[in-house]
Amino acid sequence: MAQTLLQPETRQTSGEYTTPLGWESANHVVSGFTHELEFELLLETHGVNPADKTSIEYAHALSDYAREYTDTVKNDPKTDQKQLAQVSILANTPYFMHIQKQVAYFDYDLDRHQRLSDEDWNQFQSFKPYLIWFNQQISDYAYSSPSEKITDVDAALISQVEHLFPEELSLIEKEVKQVVRGARTEAVARELLDRTSIDFSPGTVEDDLHGGDFIVLHNGHRIKVDIKSSRSSVARVRHGYEEMEKRNISYAISINKHDKTREQHVIVLYPGFRDKDLGDSLRLQLPDDIIQQHADYVAQQLHLAFDEIGL
Repeated sequence: MAQTLLQPETRQTSGEYTTPLGWESANHVVSGFTHELEFELLLETHGVNPADKTSIEYAHALSDYAREYTDTVKNDPKTDQKQLAQVSILANTPYFMHIQKQVAYFDYDLDRHQRLSDEDWNQFQSFKPYLIWFNQQISDYAYSSPSEKITDVDAALISQVEHLFPEELSLIEKEVKQVVRGARTEAVARELLDRTSIDFSPGTVEDDLHGGDFIVLHNGHRIKVDIKSSRSSVARVRHGYEEMEKRNISYAISINKHDKTREQHVIVLYPGFRDKDLGDSLRLQLPDDIIQQHADYVAQQLHLAFDEIGL
């Protein structure tokens, strides 16, 4: 694979959104992919018309090519790891948007007919690993980029795809902002867990498929934790707020009745912070002692959940 030059050219503008200054170099790398002979050969191998940059097949090929590129250069000591993460996110945003549009079609059919054909259902399920993987890329980026603004992340992703879907800007904005904010919530929850004595790690794609944004180790058990951005999401699992208010809790247990080891149970947790606590940042904009209080609260809620599960 050719080593794409990592220097920016001129600032990239696409329609209503401009690539933020801190993302220009990564944008230039991704743009350079489409002119490389290896990428053109990849398109040819998969029968993709190089001129049809708006197709899902083209976006899929770009995603695969970017993954090969990042795998090739990630261990090079000269590689700028932040820029490499940006390259991965930007190169995958077109495929993400195509997949989200497909998911919307399936959701519409489910709302109308309450079921999908076996073929459509299998395709619907096949999208999940990729969507989780893409979310994890953004979450990892948010966790490792404390000075970044969320509006810059939004603009970087939207500017990458708005020209591909010229009549659907409102949909693009909705999907991008939703995935970025969800990833930010997970990244901040991870920061809070770092401040506790909880033994945890980010979940793998396979873990996340079964509800595990994080994996917590407790008394020899490997427990999945699903982070939610609101108490209402927890209340749906609790079937209401009554017990939450009575016990002052913000977690619920999603129980797998067929698992005697209890390791397939999922702790569904609202970590206690709100969007306004972050503002335009990827970090909590609160005094350090208040942030520590949030961390202590998360630890307390998890220990209450362990007791409820019986660990």
